[in-house]
Amino acid sequence: MVRIPVEHTAPPRLPAGLIWRARLAAMLDEGVRHTATLVCAGPGWGKTALVGSWAAARSMGGPVAWLTLDAQHDDAYAFWSDLYLALRTAGAVPHGQAIPGPGAGEAEFRQALAAALVRRAKPVVVVLDDLDRVTDPRILGALTGLLRLRQVRFVLLTRRESDLPLHRLRAGGELTEIRAADLGFRLEEAAELLALAGRSLPSDKLAILVRRSEGWSAGLRLLVDNTDPVRAAELVEDYLLREVLGGQPDEVRRFLLRTSIPDRICGDLALALSGEPHGQYLLEDLARGNLFVERTGTGRWFRYHPMLRSALRRRVARRWPDAPPRLHLDAARWYEADGATLPALTHAAAAGDWDLVAGIVVRRGLPLFTSADRPQLLEVLTRIPVGRLPETAEFAVCAVILCYARGDAAAVPRRIAAARALLAGRTDRSAVDTAAALAVLENGTVIRWHGDMPHLLQRTTDLLGELARLSWDQAPSLLQYRAMTLNNKGAALLWTGRFDHADRYLWAAVTASRTADVPYIEINSLALLAQLAFMRGALREAAEHATAAEDAAGRIDASGRVAVAPAYLAQALVEQERGREPEAEDWLRKALHALGEIPETTQSVLAGLVRVRLMLDRGETAGARTLLGQVRAEAGPPLIAPQIDRLLDVTGAEIRLASGDPGAVVMAYGSRVVLAPAEQVCLARALLATGNLAAAGELLARVREGSDRVSATAAWILTALAADAQGRSSVASEALARALASAEPDLIRRPFRTFDTNRVMILAERQQWLTELRKPAGDGVLGEITGEIPIISPTPSSGPLSEREVDVLQYLPTVLTAAEIAENLGISVNTVKAHMRSIYRKLGAARRREAVVTARQSGLI
Repeated sequence: MVRIPVEHTAPPRLPAGLIWRARLAAMLDEGVRHTATLVCAGPGWGKTALVGSWAAARSMGGPVAWLTLDAQHDDAYAFWSDLYLALRTAGAVPHGQAIPGPGAGEAEFRQALAAALVRRAKPVVVVLDDLDRVTDPRILGALTGLLRLRQVRFVLLTRRESDLPLHRLRAGGELTEIRAADLGFRLEEAAELLALAGRSLPSDKLAILVRRSEGWSAGLRLLVDNTDPVRAAELVEDYLLREVLGGQPDEVRRFLLRTSIPDRICGDLALALSGEPHGQYLLEDLARGNLFVERTGTGRWFRYHPMLRSALRRRVARRWPDAPPRLHLDAARWYEADGATLPALTHAAAAGDWDLVAGIVVRRGLPLFTSADRPQLLEVLTRIPVGRLPETAEFAVCAVILCYARGDAAAVPRRIAAARALLAGRTDRSAVDTAAALAVLENGTVIRWHGDMPHLLQRTTDLLGELARLSWDQAPSLLQYRAMTLNNKGAALLWTGRFDHADRYLWAAVTASRTADVPYIEINSLALLAQLAFMRGALREAAEHATAAEDAAGRIDASGRVAVAPAYLAQALVEQERGREPEAEDWLRKALHALGEIPETTQSVLAGLVRVRLMLDRGETAGARTLLGQVRAEAGPPLIAPQIDRLLDVTGAEIRLASGDPGAVVMAYGSRVVLAPAEQVCLARALLATGNLAAAGELLARVREGSDRVSATAAWILTALAADAQGRSSVASEALARALASAEPDLIRRPFRTFDTNRVMILAERQQWLTELRKPAGDGVLGEITGEIPIISPTPSSGPLSEREVDVLQYLPTVLTAAEIAENLGISVNTVKAHMRSIYRKLGAARRREAVVTARQSGLI
């Protein structure tokens, strides 16, 4: 019987330049407190060096038996005799225990080993290096029995998953696992490794090497030890091909070489590239063997370590020079059939098949242009030889996309016309795809962007009809095109003022975009719904839609993209109506950043209107008038958007009213048959200013009953001011109460600060004590107007009223405002308000009327 050489039972000789990796040593320390520690990774990850250095460091803490396994140990006698010898070498066999004699078999050695272990008072650590060399089920079964002994702690080093039933230990919390992801060198460890060798690299360059090697110890050492990148790549390739391919059958080597072309691989793609029908099983086996193949996620996909993939690709290029283009073409066709457009384009470009690139763009590429993958699409398109772009209609579509992306919007219509000329007379299947792609491109990049909304409405209506007649086979991007067209039609309906229809089409676009998986269209549709809700005077709904668009953008890292810009503008408009100027300015800045250098015309005008309204609210009437003129001039032809015109006109009317020119507003709106609520409010303000109370009253009555809450609030305020001017105080009080109740749910504040603020202040102060609201509606805005915030849960405080508070108290039963009380007492209005709050607190009152009642009951007045 042949004995195993003694060197198998000795710990390994540690290589020079080894660093102490404290985080991994801590994992091993924790592991030997339990039954087993599994160190599982492919070649070159530093398993043996790690455990060897750790074992040497902890030798004073107890015996560590080490057995390095090889093919001989798949024999039971060799395994058990040598494991017993390793325990004796480590001093783990009790003194005086007899050694099995020369004729002993594996059973005697196994029994002697078990007897030695059960007699130990403290556990012994047993390291089995290269455990994957042992495959005999009898050995593994007996070794499983040793795992149950409390006197032994196993550290198992292996290249592939062990056949031991470690799942039981894992489930019981008795297994510690150290894998390639743990063994990989981190940046600070790589820097320490270099420093130990007396070398250094800038952190950014070292980080590149760490990322390239993914922390793989052997690869990282080869990269840092060889300054010549070509030589380093050759050494890495040699190492990997020897360690990974060297021991594999020919069919596995061919499989790895042919499937190294894509960045990810699955069984079906492997079949297309290699013809191997069992590729999925082969990939799973390679991953279990830690041969630099790992599963990505929980699905069918795998990836090769980037250094292995590079080595395989170089070997393919040398061995079969004509193979890479063919493999890239096979991958491109497979990816397109699988619906993965960007990888299909990437592989088609790598193959240099520009006809295929153009065909994929026409069939499936347009949705990429409105997605986060747009930069990668453009990178592929820029590689098309310029001389080929005028050749076919498919290439011309690529030219349109490139032209628009480069900011040459003026040339896009010419490019589209050239593409249609090349398409004339063609009836093949590709012609259908190309025509549909051109129509969608023209609607989005020309007609909508320039703002010709009636034309856009007609073209999108026609295109939806054409798309309805196509099947998915005729137009693979049919679902995406429909979502885009619904979105464009919704925008056209919005800016032509057909709000009900716009609402319906934009919601249809949201649903269609989710089905078609084009999130940018969903984001933009929600953002336009936010603007639509604002124009209907529903601030809360507008904010909710805008927030939904922002959340959707955040989920795909698109918060700064043009698709979400309308949501930011909607938020700016909402915050402005709520009287929050700083917040409105913040949203406006975000919108301008997202719109980019070539903004959609309607959104650009809307952003300008936000700036005009902010200036007007600050009292800068002349500046607002000048800026509005600039916005009108910049919007110019070809903008045709009736709703934009109405917004411009309303803002102009507000400027005229603020400038004291109500007659111009009467002339502008007096003869119109149909007026929007905001326009009716402007006209009513002008009529009130010119003394036509009856006509103003009729307008206000209609607005007050409408669904536009912002305009309704304004109408109630104007009604209150008109009634007060006529001496009808009860009507004024009731109207202001209705205004407050209307404003509070949506936090509307701007109208209270726009219409004759001094008179609104007087009415509001009277309202605080003349009217006890049955509900808290209106308390917030009323307190903001008067500066007298009601006490929500009044509790009487001790202490008598001061002399000055008694003086103020005498005026509370009157109809005098705080300002009028201050004037009578010769003190400031803020002082009066401070005294009033103190009176309320001391009397346990929430409002002026309660304070008066309590004071009378107490005999104070």
